[in-house]
Amino acid sequence: MKTMAFAAVAGFAGLATASPFFSTAQTGTEIYSAPAGAVATITVDISGINSWDLAGSSFNETLSVSLGGDYLVTGIGWNVTIQALGASWRSEATIGFLDSPIGLQLTPGTDSSPGTGTYTSGGIVDLASIDPTFPFTVGADGNLDLEFFESFDDVSGAIDATYLAGSSLQIQYVVPAPGALAMLGLGGLVAGRRRR
Repeated sequence: MKTMAFAAVAGFAGLATASPFFSTAQTGTEIYSAPAGAVATITVDISGINSWDLAGSSFNETLSVSLGGDYLVTGIGWNVTIQALGASWRSEATIGFLDSPIGLQLTPGTDSSPGTGTYTSGGIVDLASIDPTFPFTVGADGNLDLEFFESFDDVSGAIDATYLAGSSLQIQYVVPAPGALAMLGLGGLVAGRRRR
């Protein structure tokens, strides 16, 4: 049920960059150019992705972004235009970071009303500056998995919001140093190659 708190937020509809928030749910292009320990950023185009139902619905659209390793995600930025359809609100369109052990979610839209709005972070938001538990490591497969869903589902099985042309996320991550065992294995390959 939409509460009076949401109605109060609707008064700020003209402030498209005001108060997006990260929350938790407790209950591709590969990048190899950055050296180990360096901070790298990738921009992910999310234009045309739809937001359907509540988290976990089979209707929801997902996106896997290949970072190329089990990297630590330290920051997230966004520049999105959200079009809410029907009775859905722009503040209900949510992006879930499925690799996050605490269920990190981003709600970039701040308008509790239908319509179209553009929202930006104004750069990369340092996750640790919000909460030290927010940075997370991408899985061993090297993919950052995202789910696009609604925090309140107005119509089950129907599109509630769309990210319009030019919408993107910026993902900042730290490239890990190669493990000692991996380096030993690489050394073994080089030694084996020289022997032939």
